[in-house]
Amino acid sequence: MSAISRTEASTGSPDVIVTVMSKLLEDLVSRNDQLPLVPSQVTPFHSSKPPAITVRSYLEDRILKYAGCSEETFILALIYIDQVVQFNPDFIINSLNVHRLLITSIMLASKFFDDVYYNNAYYARVGGISNVEVNSLEMEMLRMISFSLFVQTDQYDRYRASLYSHVGQPGPAASQLAGLGTINPAAAHHVEAMTD
Repeated sequence: MSAISRTEASTGSPDVIVTVMSKLLEDLVSRNDQLPLVPSQVTPFHSSKPPAITVRSYLEDRILKYAGCSEETFILALIYIDQVVQFNPDFIINSLNVHRLLITSIMLASKFFDDVYYNNAYYARVGGISNVEVNSLEMEMLRMISFSLFVQTDQYDRYRASLYSHVGQPGPAASQLAGLGTINPAAAHHVEAMTD
């Protein structure tokens, strides 16, 4: 998908948000994959090896294509992922957990926001995981964000504006999204220390 103009962005299309989100998460994962994985940091979201599908393909070719989610759902999902990191300082988003985080946060956001949404079994098929696993991940994410799905309007608007501020640009680096805490502060420190 090519760069999207600001005119296209004003339509509120989830395609625009998905493009920016995928770039943000791919950049974040690339940076965080340089950090060592400590066994105590492994959660149910971690797979034994990175999935073969890219974050962008996972978002565009699976979730966007088959889940039919609104733009708002994708933004809420990003906020939930950010809350996982904020509420769990040792949690670092990497290639072993980003896909499961995405499908789980999208499912939760859709259930919370959209008038019509699919059941867990459908999201499991879209996400390429079992129904048992998606049920378990749903409870794990809810626990990790203290069952807090409500998002204040100003917080939502900040995330949306930050995502749209990068439309038509080469793409946001994870550290460029003002107001988004998607980078674990400890992880950001470690990455900076490694590159100094």
